[in-house]
Amino acid sequence: MLSWFARKWRALCAARQTAKEQNPGGLLRLAGEVRALAEAARRVCPPERKLQARIDAVHEEMLRLAALAETPEFRQLDPGKRQLLRKGLVQSREQLLRAMGQAPAPTRLLQ
Repeated sequence: MLSWFARKWRALCAARQTAKEQNPGGLLRLAGEVRALAEAARRVCPPERKLQARIDAVHEEMLRLAALAETPEFRQLDPGKRQLLRKGLVQSREQLLRAMGQAPAPTRLLQ
């Protein structure tokens, strides 16, 4: 009986976490975080045309996503598409962090 209750409780917690991740507000916050990372990466990364173009594209996509998330039609997306969108946002965030980590130091002097 106790193990049944524990399984049900874990399932409920997992379902609530999934709903929280797929919530338009949560996706909007994640998009804002990715947009802020793109702005920081634009300043930190070297001025290579290809890299800067990708960073600019990510920034523009996040602006469009923020505008789209505020519409009522966004709430009507099925949960599978929202989950895919969240995975894409997390992947973009990881790529931006990796690009910022590989950027050369601005000076050679230790501070």
